[in-house]
Amino acid sequence: MAVWMKMKWQNWLERTSRWSVVFFAWFLSLFTLLKDPGTGWSLLHLITLSALLMFTEFFPFPGHEGRVTVHFPFLFTLSSMFSPGLAGVVYTVIVLTVTWSKKHSLYRAAFRTGYTIIGLYGVQLFLATIGITWINQGGIGLPFLALTGCVLVYELVSKGIRDGVEYLRARPRWSRLWLANWKLETGGAVLSLIYCLAYYGMLHVGRETDPLAFLFFYAPLAAFAVLSHVIVKLARKEHKLKILLLLASDINKNLDLRKVMEKTLLPLSKVIPYSFGFFHLMKNGRLHPAVIAGDVPVELKERSLPLNHGISGWVAAHGVPAMVHNTKDDPRCHGDLEAAEELRSLLSVPLIMEGEVLGVITLGKTEERAFDDADLTFLQVLASQSVVAIKNARLLEERERRVVAEERNRLAREIHDGIAQSFAGVLMKVDSSLKIFDSQPEKVREWLEESRLKLRDGLKEVRHSITALRPSPAAKIGLIPALRRRVEAFENETGADGIFEQKGERFPLTSEVEETIYMVCHEALSNAAKHAKAENVRVQLAFSSDHVCLTVEDDGVGFSLAKAVHKAEAQKRYGIVGMSERAQKLGSALQFDSEEGKGTRVILTIPIGEEEEAAVHAH
Repeated sequence: MAVWMKMKWQNWLERTSRWSVVFFAWFLSLFTLLKDPGTGWSLLHLITLSALLMFTEFFPFPGHEGRVTVHFPFLFTLSSMFSPGLAGVVYTVIVLTVTWSKKHSLYRAAFRTGYTIIGLYGVQLFLATIGITWINQGGIGLPFLALTGCVLVYELVSKGIRDGVEYLRARPRWSRLWLANWKLETGGAVLSLIYCLAYYGMLHVGRETDPLAFLFFYAPLAAFAVLSHVIVKLARKEHKLKILLLLASDINKNLDLRKVMEKTLLPLSKVIPYSFGFFHLMKNGRLHPAVIAGDVPVELKERSLPLNHGISGWVAAHGVPAMVHNTKDDPRCHGDLEAAEELRSLLSVPLIMEGEVLGVITLGKTEERAFDDADLTFLQVLASQSVVAIKNARLLEERERRVVAEERNRLAREIHDGIAQSFAGVLMKVDSSLKIFDSQPEKVREWLEESRLKLRDGLKEVRHSITALRPSPAAKIGLIPALRRRVEAFENETGADGIFEQKGERFPLTSEVEETIYMVCHEALSNAAKHAKAENVRVQLAFSSDHVCLTVEDDGVGFSLAKAVHKAEAQKRYGIVGMSERAQKLGSALQFDSEEGKGTRVILTIPIGEEEEAAVHAH
C-alpha cells in the first residue's frame, strides 16, 4: 500500500510539473508578444517561415518513444527577426495543430511546446548577456562561439527540463531516452548549428533577405525532413519483409513457441515502435508471461492473467485482435492500468491454431493513437505465420514419429519372420541333438551342420538389418562414390566382376531421390549375391533432361518374377516389395526384366522434379 501511495504521489508531482512548465512558457510567450510584437519584418516573412516550420513538424524523424524535429533554426530565426514571444506562439499553434490533425496526445505535445519555449528564452538570455557582444565584434571565431553557445544552451535547457520532469516519474525513462535518441538529437543539434551559422552569414554579408530568399534558404531543411521521414517508412517496410523471411526460414525449424516469439518479438520494435511488448502463453486457462521486451513494469513481468482481465485477457477469451487508442477510455484496459498507469495505446492479437488460443502478443505505448491499422494487420500476419511455423513443425514431428514407428514395425516383422524363425529352428535341432547325442551321433552331426548353415544365414540377416538402420552412404559420401563402393563390396563378397558407369551430365538430386537410388541398387546387388550365381554385374546411372535411370544387370541364373513376389509376400520378406514401395513413394517406375537361366535386369526410372529441373537448366 505504501509503495502504491508513493507511486501515486510521484505521478501527481510529475503531471503537476509538466503543466507548470507548459503554463509558464505560454504565459511568458503571450506576455512578451504583447509587450514587444516585433514587427521589424514583413508578414510574408512570418508566413514563409511558419509554413516551413509546419513541414518539419508534420514529417518528424521517428525516435524512441517520440519524435525528433529540427525546429531550432526556424525558431531562432523567428525569434531574432520578430520576438521570442511571437516565435513561441507560432510554435505552439503549429505543434498543437499537427498533433490534433494526427490525433496524437495533446498532453505530450503541450509539454513539448513548454520546454521548447523555455529553451528558446534561455538562448535569448545568453545572447543578451554574452552572445551579442561576441557577434558584434565581427570576424569568424567569436560569432562561431556565440552561435555554438546558442545551440548548446537551447539543448541543455530544453532537454534538461524534459528529462528533469521525466525523472519525477515513479519509473523514469530519461536515461533510456538519451541512449536511444542520442544519434538523432546530436545530429539535429549539429544541423541546427550549421543553419544558424549560414543564417548569420546571410545577414552579415549583404545577401538578399526577401521572403523568397528565406524560402530557398530553408526549403532544403524542410525537404530533408520530408525525405528522411519517407526513408524511415521504407526502412520499416524492409524490416517487415526481413522479419517475415525470418519466420519463413529459421523459425519454421523450431518446435518451441517461446523461442519462436523470442525471434519475433524482439526485432519487431524496428517496424512497430513500442514501449514494451509481451507474449503471453496460455496454460490451464490463464495467460503466463513467456517473452518480454522493452520497458516493462516489475509487476507485469511476473503476473499471470485470467481470461477477460486486461486487453490481453480479453483477446485470449474472445479470440479476436484489439487496438486501443486511449486506455483510459476503454474499460477492457482497466486491468492493465493497475500496474502501468502511463499506458495510452495497446495493440493485441491472439495466436490461434485449429480454434485453440495458444497465446497473445500485446504491444503497449505511452502515446495515444500510437498504432494504426497497418500495424494491426502486420501483427496479425506475424501471428498467423508464427502459428503456421508451429503447425508445420508439429506435423513434421508427427511424421518423424510415424516413420520411426513404421521402421520399427518393419524390423520387428523381419526379425520375427526371418531371424527369429531361423534361431527357433536351430534351437529345436540343438534340443533334439542333446536327446539323441549318445544313440545317434551321425544324426546329431547332420543336424549341427544344418544349424550352422542357418546361423550363418541368420547372421547375414542381422547384418542386413543393422545396415538398414545406419545412415545411407549416399548421404555421407555422395551418391556416385557410394554406388562405386557398393559395386566393389559386391566383387569382394562374391568374386564376380562388377562394373559401374555413369552416363549423361550429372545434376544435383534431392536427398530422398539419392537415398532411393542407392537402396534399390543395394538391394538388387544383395539379391544377386544371394541367388544369381552371376559372373558379371553392371551398374549404370544415366542422367537425361527429364529423368534419371538406374540399371543393375547380371548374367546369373535369373528368376520368375511372379514366383519371387509370391514367395516374398508369403514369407514377408522385404527385398522386392521394399524396392517397389520406395519407387512408388517417388512416383517412379521400377522394372524387373528376368527369366530363369537368362540373368536379371532391374531398372529404376525416376522423373525429375522442379528442383532437379532447375539444376538441369542451370547447367
